[in-house]
Amino acid sequence: MPYGAGLADRVRALAPGGVSAATDLFGTEAAEAALALGVAPERISTIAAGPNPPGGVRATGAFDAAPDAMGQITDAILADELTVPIAVRFPVGKIRDAVALQAGRHVHGKVVVTL
Repeated sequence: MPYGAGLADRVRALAPGGVSAATDLFGTEAAEAALALGVAPERISTIAAGPNPPGGVRATGAFDAAPDAMGQITDAILADELTVPIAVRFPVGKIRDAVALQAGRHVHGKVVVTL
């Protein structure tokens, strides 16, 4: 789904029955669109809105993660219950290319830099 002007309209077209929850992983645009679509603020989270998320949206981050969260995630990956898609791998010597690709915000999956 491309970001930018009309995001809420594009989401509405894909989900004519409505949206019940959302999370924003970059900036505030997805959170603002969710609010415009009538999603209750307590059903929207963000990791990247800074100290003042829009309209009562809940800011989340590692600071409130359960102590065993990484272990649970690792166990789920090892049990094939969770898949982490890897888009591309770069050797450390190509880190500038990896950063440029990630900065473009069009990667579908993780960008991995190997040491």
